[in-house]
Amino acid sequence: MEPEELLQCPYDKVHQILESRMQVHLGRCRRNHAAVPKAPCPFNVTHIINKPELEFHVRNCPDRKAFENFCNIDNAPTKAAKPPPMPEYQCTENWDDEPRVTTYNPRKYVSEAPIIRSLNGAKPSERKKFRQEERLRLQSKLN
Repeated sequence: MEPEELLQCPYDKVHQILESRMQVHLGRCRRNHAAVPKAPCPFNVTHIINKPELEFHVRNCPDRKAFENFCNIDNAPTKAAKPPPMPEYQCTENWDDEPRVTTYNPRKYVSEAPIIRSLNGAKPSERKKFRQEERLRLQSKLN
């Protein structure tokens, strides 16, 4: 693995930043140097240029070539491409013809199943009464 190149911060020449961290650093450093008259390049946001030099930089920016290639595709199609035909799907099932099914009620299911339940958020006396009722319910289910 090749070591990353260190770049110099355009706001403070003492700052040496890894190329991969430059965009994050610029966001922080820009806040600390708000009075400095600099502007970002429209082709690469990590290029921060003095405002008087911006026009010259835009004409000679090395990242401009990638932008120009993106905008001026040489082999652009002359007419819109036709999308591939969509297959037709035939569905044989009709949910309206299915028999009616009752909705699932979890409280009803748990009250009839041999499952240990607990009561949260109630007073101690209510919890004690609930536990007694649960013991009786479970004993009747197991017998």
